[in-house]
Amino acid sequence: MNACAVRQFTTFAAVGLANTGVYYAVYALLNIWLPYLAAHAVGYAVSVTGSFLLNSYVTLRTRPTWRAFVRYPLSGAANLVGSGLLLHLAVSGLGMDEHLSALAAGLLVTPFSFLLARWAIMSGAEAVSSK
Repeated sequence: MNACAVRQFTTFAAVGLANTGVYYAVYALLNIWLPYLAAHAVGYAVSVTGSFLLNSYVTLRTRPTWRAFVRYPLSGAANLVGSGLLLHLAVSGLGMDEHLSALAAGLLVTPFSFLLARWAIMSGAEAVSSK
């Protein structure tokens, strides 16, 4: 993996951690006034939008497009399904601890999620000028 890809992956992971915090902050704030599922939906929408914009501009240094924005949630869906399958295999098949398995599954799926997010954003995108 070249230095650019390592920088992109590291930034992608940092954006993911930050967006987890954004999601929870929005959820916790809105849950004061809204039912928890409504607060969850808004928190999720805000965090996915923020993640998309940060990963477009900062991680991949490209201009966001509507086409990429529509495709971007595929990386999150792939992460959810892939980590769920690995979690199930680890707990049910290997008898591993549920908490440790959840962390390991998330870590193992993150590189694939990164590649899918990069594809969603970069396909047909133009680089942002560094002026």
